[in-house]
Amino acid sequence: MALTARKIPLVKSIPTARTPEPLLRLVQDLKVADGRSVTTTAFVSLVFGALITSIFMVMALNMALNQDSIKLHRLKIEAQAIADQEEAITAQVARFSSPHMLAKRARTLGMVPSGTPDFLDLRPKSAIEVDVPAQQLEGVKP
Repeated sequence: MALTARKIPLVKSIPTARTPEPLLRLVQDLKVADGRSVTTTAFVSLVFGALITSIFMVMALNMALNQDSIKLHRLKIEAQAIADQEEAITAQVARFSSPHMLAKRARTLGMVPSGTPDFLDLRPKSAIEVDVPAQQLEGVKP
């Protein structure tokens, strides 16, 4: 299939109102109050001034962040030292509270180890038997 171009009949355009043509006029050169004309050096100096100012501001921000990171690093070192001290103190307390060290400390204070414990039996018994030597029984009547 071949495409063929169709001819579209031309319709006469409706006349429109004419738009006014822009007024062009000459503008005087821009002058500074002194009467000198504004040159590109003023614009370039303004751009470079803004650039230099922004660079200094970025450097100041970077220095502030570095100071905080240095402070954080020092605090981490200090926290590690405190953790090491805590571990040493915990080990020392564990050593002093061991049974061997407690017994040694008790002996230095004059304490003696206890013997076998005796327990009281408070339950009533049907008959109480007591071993009494024969010498004590000589004066007792049955």
